[in-house]
Parts: sequence; C-alpha cells; structure tokens
Amino acid sequence: MKNIYPSYFEKFRCIADKCPDSCCRGWDVVVDDETNEYYRSVGGEFGEKLKSLTEIDSDGDRIFVSQNGRCPFWNDDELCDIYINLGENHLCKTCREFPRLTQDYTVFTEHLLSFACPEAARLMLGTDNAYDDFTNYNLDYSECDYNAELMHFLLGAREKLKGIFTDKSLPFSVRLNDALQFCEKVQSAIDDFDYSADIVVDKDCKEDIIHKKPLSYIFDMHKEFDIMTDEWREILCKASEHADEQIPQKYDDLFERMSLYYIYRYFLTAVDSMDVMCTVNRIFCAYVVIGSALMTGEYETEKLFCLYSKEVEHSYDNAEYFTMF
Repeated sequence: MKNIYPSYFEKFRCIADKCPDSCCRGWDVVVDDETNEYYRSVGGEFGEKLKSLTEIDSDGDRIFVSQNGRCPFWNDDELCDIYINLGENHLCKTCREFPRLTQDYTVFTEHLLSFACPEAARLMLGTDNAYDDFTNYNLDYSECDYNAELMHFLLGAREKLKGIFTDKSLPFSVRLNDALQFCEKVQSAIDDFDYSADIVVDKDCKEDIIHKKPLSYIFDMHKEFDIMTDEWREILCKASEHADEQIPQKYDDLFERMSLYYIYRYFLTAVDSMDVMCTVNRIFCAYVVIGSALMTGEYETEKLFCLYSKEVEHSYDNAEYFTMF
C-alpha cells in the first residue's frame, strides 16, 4: 500500500478553543459502533451523560443530540468534555479523524485535509506545490476491484488537469474555462470506453463556457441546498449581486490552490462514478460563489473558503447537484 500526503498534511494541529469556528457547531456528529460500545461501558455521571445524549437519526445513524446547534459535549470553554474525561483515543471516529480525509484506492491511498476546518484552510491556501508527490503511480492494480485501465487513464488526465490549473501565465478564469473543455473531452472518452485516448487542451478555442448564460443560476442552485446558518444565507444573497462581474485576478493563487484540492479529492472517484464533470463543476461553482462573495468586501478570505466547504461540500445530498449541469 502506497500512502501519499500533501506537504501541508503533517503541519496540521487542531487549535481547539483558538479556532474561529468549530467542527462541534452546526453538524451532527455520527458515533461509530465501536466507540459507542465503549461509551456504553463508561460508568458514573459522565457515562450516564454519554448514554442519554445519543440518538438514532432519520438516516439510521447514531448521533449526539444537538443542543442549540452544537455538540452537547462542547463545553462553555469551547473544549471537548469527552477529550477531557476520556482522552483523545476515545473520541468517536468522526471527531478523531476530522479534518483528515482518506481516499482509498486499494493499492494506494491519498490523504488530504478538508477546507471546512479553518486551520486546515489556512494551511492549504498558504501552501504552493503541495501535491508534487501526487503523480502517476507505477503500481500493480491486478488485485483491484475497479477497472485498472480506467484508473490509469484518470491518473494521466488528472496530471494534465493539474497542468491547466497551475498555468500561471493565464488568468484563473481562462484556466477554468480550459479545464471545463478538457473535462468534457475526458468525459466523452469515458462514455465511449476509450481509455487510450490522448486528450489535449485546445488552446485555440475561444468559446467561453463559463459565461454561456447568466451565472445567477449558480446562486439559485446553492439556495436550494440545506443551509445550516443564517450567515451563509446572507452571504449567498449579497454575493449573488456580483454574480456576473469579473472576479479580480488578485485571488487567482487562492483559487488555484483550491482547485488542486478539488481535483485530488474528487477526480479519481470517477473510477466508480464514471463522471469527471462533477469535479470541475464543483470548482466552477466554488469559484463563482466565493469569488462573488469576496467582491462584496465584507468577509475574510479564509472564512469564505471554509464556510463554502462546510455548507456545501460536506453534504452528501448536495453532491448530485454537481452532476446536473
């Protein structure tokens, strides 16, 4: 098994009560079976609290009972009572691992951090060349339960897509437009099962895919999502007023780093879904929404990237929208 990490991964440390947000706010925390079994064995007053503050939700998951939109074990000092009373090793899997993400492709595993964590977002937005070790892996795929030929094709296409997004000679909006056209060609090859196709970027193509129609539809779509906070609803409304304005190039480096995160988190999942457009559509939407929100001049940059991920990216129900363009 080959494990691959971006350069910022080992630098991450939870900043706990110093965090400007919290993963203990706004989300339901799913308690895995193994941890729940341990919690049931805990005695005393804290053990009773653990048992009384879990429930089964409508999806059949065991979760902590939210109190005023926050985890019931997140105390007034903004620290975790489970960590304090039982230690880090007895946090549930969700809390123990977040914001770490694991992309397991059997013979290799790619490890990332989530933009939904403010400290992770700070590291990711401040690091260049973070994914230099994410390359075409020369490995034996014979034991994999997916199509090895398709995986090789996707790995090669991902390298080319990285090249598109890191071409600093072009504004990010042009790079994104090229990426959309490139992924359309990759998708066509996948649809035709042509995994030997040599897809190239057509630098002479002047078609503006991004502005084929007014971008207000991007905001209409995001307003249909399950919105957790009034703050995010307000951001969407204010940002939508700038929907069709040119996003300043001074933000290009930030969007480049964001785009790499998306392609390394999602692009290879097409080995199962057969859908690469979903990845570039995610980048397109994040660029439009975050870029438009930045133009209001009212919000901190890192906070916007973080909030977008927390509100949009971490909902499984939202994922299907990015396949409907």
